[in-house]
Amino acid sequence: MAFNGWRRILVSRLTITILIILLLFLLGEIIFPGFMSLAHVMSILRLSVFLGIVALGQTLVVLSGNEGIDISVGSVVSLGVVVSAYILGGENFNIPQALVLVPLMGFAIGLANGAGVSYLGIPPLVMTFAMGNVIEGLSLIITKGFPTGQAPSLLEVIGSGRLFGLVPYLVLLWVFFSVITVIVLRKSKWGNILYGVGTNSLAAELSGVVVRRFRMYIYAICGATSALAGLLLLSYTGTPYLNLGAPYVMPSIVAVAIGGTSLAGGKGNYSGTAIGCVALTTLNSILVAIQATEAIRQIVYGSLLLALIAVSERRGG
Repeated sequence: MAFNGWRRILVSRLTITILIILLLFLLGEIIFPGFMSLAHVMSILRLSVFLGIVALGQTLVVLSGNEGIDISVGSVVSLGVVVSAYILGGENFNIPQALVLVPLMGFAIGLANGAGVSYLGIPPLVMTFAMGNVIEGLSLIITKGFPTGQAPSLLEVIGSGRLFGLVPYLVLLWVFFSVITVIVLRKSKWGNILYGVGTNSLAAELSGVVVRRFRMYIYAICGATSALAGLLLLSYTGTPYLNLGAPYVMPSIVAVAIGGTSLAGGKGNYSGTAIGCVALTTLNSILVAIQATEAIRQIVYGSLLLALIAVSERRGG
């Protein structure tokens, strides 16, 4: 029995993902000496934050079942960058306003996604794809192709600064969000309901949960976290650009799958997703360093997702 316990630990997807991260860092060090330096490791963790915040909402959507997926997250991130820059206008006193309005904007977009999926019966893939196109059009209308505004100095300190010159503030913020998310999923009634809805929506309905409304709000939360990721991304770039969120769509799904969350819903956790985000960011750092094109990176992410789905199917999810 003890042997079986160790075997389960050794073959768990989370353990495998951690080993993959270590191997990727070793590979990076071999190809590019200094890849494993503390400064570079912290830089990779900081870049993981944006994907991690996007993947937080994506994890919730996938856990909710019903083939849940949100591919509008990239467009919401891009809009979050643009709207944040416009609201902030480079002024520190506008930060509280942006912290409220930008996530609310994302929440409203996610609510529309959730309403389409839950009450109109539109498949999540179709609904979120269409919404993503609508958002991209809105971004072009708002900016006329040229985003205005910029991050204020205080926000740039959060995006680029480090505690004691070592740990990026963004990483500390992500750790805070991660701990709260894990606690809510594991210890709260709301988390139990989410797993119940994802596992068996009919049983959840019979127990008194209004499943359609619950799922609608899950998509709304995903929209809010994606918009917040856009605000944080602006703190790092300082200046808004169009389509900054596009590179986060496929990786956010792959990170969820790598972290052990079943794409069928009802099984998984955010801690696995967070580790998956670090693995993907490390892999992306290596691909960028060897000058792999965006097309190659998309092929890698797509292949990873297909492989993970195949493994999940063989193991029964």
